[in-house]
Amino acid sequence: MRRSVLFACVILALTVVPAFSANIGPVKSGVADGETAFGLGYTFTDSKWEDTGSFSSLELQQNRFFAQAGYGISDNWFGYARGGLSTLKADSAFLNVATDFEGENIFPFVSIGANGLFFENEVLSIGGFVQGSYYLGENEDSVKTAPIIFDSIAQSIKETVTVDQMWEARGGLELQMELEGAQLYCGPMYYISRADIEDKMVGAVSGVATVSKTIEEEDNFGFVAGVQWNLLKDVTLDFEAQLRSSYDIGFVLNKRF
Repeated sequence: MRRSVLFACVILALTVVPAFSANIGPVKSGVADGETAFGLGYTFTDSKWEDTGSFSSLELQQNRFFAQAGYGISDNWFGYARGGLSTLKADSAFLNVATDFEGENIFPFVSIGANGLFFENEVLSIGGFVQGSYYLGENEDSVKTAPIIFDSIAQSIKETVTVDQMWEARGGLELQMELEGAQLYCGPMYYISRADIEDKMVGAVSGVATVSKTIEEEDNFGFVAGVQWNLLKDVTLDFEAQLRSSYDIGFVLNKRF
């Protein structure tokens, strides 16, 4: 019996390779009207970004840890809020040095979202979801180069890259069904993610030069797939994957009250 659920989970994971995603959860959450739920979660995200300019072909990686509080708005709708911390690393962020950006700060972030049912029968449930996140403050990294040609002069420079005003939003539809006690769900989604990035270059001779851009995650349409297990009475574990610009994997452990 467990093998069937495990096989289904493997199929879900293979469906979304090479991309996994931050948790949205099933549209049929299992949280009844007036019930509350508290949880802890983790996601790893790899995303590709574009601006068609100085910072083209950026790839960001994040580790996100969060706590979640949710409430059963009705028997069919569930709303939640999250707060957490995120690391930030980026490939190809520095304009003059071939080195990775590794944020010196931990990014606090907040998220809100809701999942709900539109239709349900004995076999299939269909519903929708919305979710938005905002990252507080800024994250930066600096590097000092050996003498290079900068502003037509051979000189060393200190280069500082700063990322701030980072946010993301997504919404979509899910199909959900039960298999041997586990809830399997999947469906299409639309997403948008943006951030501001600045590269400040201070030359030992020529002074300061700054390049700043608003960047956006590549593509806008993706796919979500996941599974929810009942571990104990009123305790569930969600594992979820999404196809986006690159990949992201996450889980949430929830307790209902």
